[in-house]
Amino acid sequence: MIEELTVKNFALIKEANIEFRDNLNILTGETGSGKSILIGSINLALGKRASKELMRNEDEDTVVSIVFKEKNEMILEKIKSMDIPVEDGKVLIYRKITKDKNVSKINDVNCTLNRIKEVTELLVDIYGQHDSDDLRKNAKHIEFLDDYIGKEAITYKTNILTYYNELKEETKKLENFDMDENLRLREIDLLKYEIEELEKANIKPNEEEELEKEFKILSNAKNIAENLYKAKEILENSNISNAIVEIKSAVKFDENLKNILDQLFDAESIMDDSLKTIDKTVNQYDIDEEKLDKTTKRLNLVRSILQKYNNSIDKAINSLNDKKERLNLLVNYEEEKSCVLNNIKIINDKLNDECEKLSELRKEKAISFEKNLIEELIDLGFMDVKFNISFDKKQNPTTDGFDDVNFNISLNPGEKMRNLSDVASGGELSRIMLSIKTILSNSFNTSTLIFDEIDAGISGITAGKVATKLNRIAKNHQVICITHLPQIAAMADNHFVIKKFVENDRTITKINDLDLDGMIKEIGRLIGSNENLTETVLANAKELKNLAIEEKKNG
Repeated sequence: MIEELTVKNFALIKEANIEFRDNLNILTGETGSGKSILIGSINLALGKRASKELMRNEDEDTVVSIVFKEKNEMILEKIKSMDIPVEDGKVLIYRKITKDKNVSKINDVNCTLNRIKEVTELLVDIYGQHDSDDLRKNAKHIEFLDDYIGKEAITYKTNILTYYNELKEETKKLENFDMDENLRLREIDLLKYEIEELEKANIKPNEEEELEKEFKILSNAKNIAENLYKAKEILENSNISNAIVEIKSAVKFDENLKNILDQLFDAESIMDDSLKTIDKTVNQYDIDEEKLDKTTKRLNLVRSILQKYNNSIDKAINSLNDKKERLNLLVNYEEEKSCVLNNIKIINDKLNDECEKLSELRKEKAISFEKNLIEELIDLGFMDVKFNISFDKKQNPTTDGFDDVNFNISLNPGEKMRNLSDVASGGELSRIMLSIKTILSNSFNTSTLIFDEIDAGISGITAGKVATKLNRIAKNHQVICITHLPQIAAMADNHFVIKKFVENDRTITKINDLDLDGMIKEIGRLIGSNENLTETVLANAKELKNLAIEEKKNG
């Protein structure tokens, strides 16, 4: 659930902090007060791209943060698998938008917007006032049905996805067997030559560097030997011994000069060691034309082969393995092709079997889905509603199976059944979507549902029915709902009002958490036609709130 939302310098919001709680959280406010801006800030926290135009003040950073407290261990494990640390079920999403850059983090880990969306889709389901258009998309119908089925559908779809990808991989292998026989034989000859070349060369890691060092020494052996002989001659002709004799004489008169004497003794010892080392080493640099020739040829061979593989020994080794695999395929052409075709048949059979089982499950569960949805729709004022789910079989399976699922409905007496995509009224679509959300509420993995003006196009008794359904969903989920209807506002467990003010010649939006008295006054404002809350309006508001409280107790 969402515990806290913090917004700074976003559109009309200078600074706001909302502590949401369990069950039904209602947000109300005058038209233009900033309700849509608040939803916009939530969407920003959930990973929507930021627009610099929404920065209230370009000289101040726009900051949106949202804190989730999640109890579902399966969801928490999925988040942890994304390399995001989670302690005590807390998930903090932080976004900062500046003139120069944007910062996005989850629990202090820098994240892309796609990663934020991946995480927040596990935590919250947001339904905007235009999302009822999803009902017009046939592809969404199968999602709703599978969500209703729950874990069984997920298991089948996971298997189907596995087999679908395996089938795709095996089918791609068939491209290797679509070639002319002469081309196949020529490629076999070329592969044998290249494999033999690589195996015969047997290049070792770092061999080129080692050969280059050895070549440099062998090709300059004469110069190295001459340098060593000259160094030896210079050292032998030095007169450090005479210098030691002179300093010894001086030390007799001033013992402070003894450190110079010690240094000269050290220098003489080092020089003697150096002469011995030169004597031992100089013979190593006799010119060896045979070894130089061998090293030169090996270096040229290594360079020649590596040039074919971007001067990379790893690429050469990987290429050798690939060539062997390719050669094996071409030599055993018919057997390999037969094996691939057999694999395709086996996987395809498994795929179709899983698709068939999922289709049977969908058709079985569709009956109760239809019954439950009709009951919910009747409860929302569709008195003679008819609804069914039709199935068509696709020519080829997809990752969703081979079912083409369509929701069909008739909302009025004498009206023929038609696809939900043809339902024109936004108000009708909103009520249908709420009914679907209601019967799916037990299947939702997300603990938080957000409804942005689900009440569009409804009023009167129907509004009361919508309030009842939101209350029912809120028993098992945290619900956050923006509304303008008093019947829905009265059902609030927690009520926030959004107001617009002018401060220092700037328009700002503030959000207040209402107590019971404040809730009644706000319900009265929603009932009334002007700013004056008469005793009658307040009495009606209080009665509406008391009825809602009573319904909650009995429900």
